Amino acid sequence: LESLLTGIGAPYAHYTLRITGHSLGGGCAALLGYVMRSKFPNLRVVAISPPGGFISWRLATECKDFVTSFVLDSDLVPRLSVHSMEQLRDEVLEMISRIKVPKMQVVRTFILKGILGSHKETIDPEKLAHDNAQILHSKENIPTDTEFYRQMEKFKAIQRQRREKRGEYRNISLFPPGKMVHLVKIDERRSCLQTVAKCVTCCTTNVGYKYTPVYVDNDDFDEITITPTMGFDHFPNRVCVELERVAEAFGIDTSLGSSKHDIENGERLRNA
Repeated sequence: LESLLTGIGAPYAHYTLRITGHSLGGGCAALLGYVMRSKFPNLRVVAISPPGGFISWRLATECKDFVTSFVLDSDLVPRLSVHSMEQLRDEVLEMISRIKVPKMQVVRTFILKGILGSHKETIDPEKLAHDNAQILHSKENIPTDTEFYRQMEKFKAIQRQRREKRGEYRNISLFPPGKMVHLVKIDERRSCLQTVAKCVTCCTTNVGYKYTPVYVDNDDFDEITITPTMGFDHFPNRVCVELERVAEAFGIDTSLGSSKHDIENGERLRNA
């Protein structure tokens, strides 16, 4: 590689080295960038949906000059860490302990008002709070005389003991690398095609969604976001299509370096 890019007579000395990867590959690309940057100072790394619990704050932020990471909406993987998973677990257990109606009513409410009602442009906070109050006890009035609550308290006590035994290394925070660009969903173009796609995919499709890029801090992904698309937002084909749409919105020609097949296939996906 050095003979091709550097030194006298290098045939590609005018090239700039780019390293890219998706998911764990994005994390590996960032580490490889750290290793190779001394020899290739103009090196750039593009990490797509890199893992969250990855490197220390210092390493994650000091590579912002040459590493750029992209995260699509509610992607699960950049938010994964021991802390975020334990936090989600504790929140779910507490939520279960607050339920005051039959579980089937909770499921029915989730489907009718959560999934099927997610197409509404605006959500009334007061109505949402009222609906929640109909099925959940307040945090201050959680029933303590149930078997589930007693088992939950025992579980929490065991987890506290385990954390104390693991010591300070248990609390080390890790972050995704580089300059973070979050593709945030800002709009939803409703159509017959989108309605059919939602039904077929159980609302996991992002057909009709519109995203905008926003610079965020490396610690902004410290909490897992529960949405129907949280797993599918990690798929590389979905992320790449949205990156191309954003690039085209800024007047960037995304067809450079692409084959005719790639261009036609990308056009088909963008028009879907």
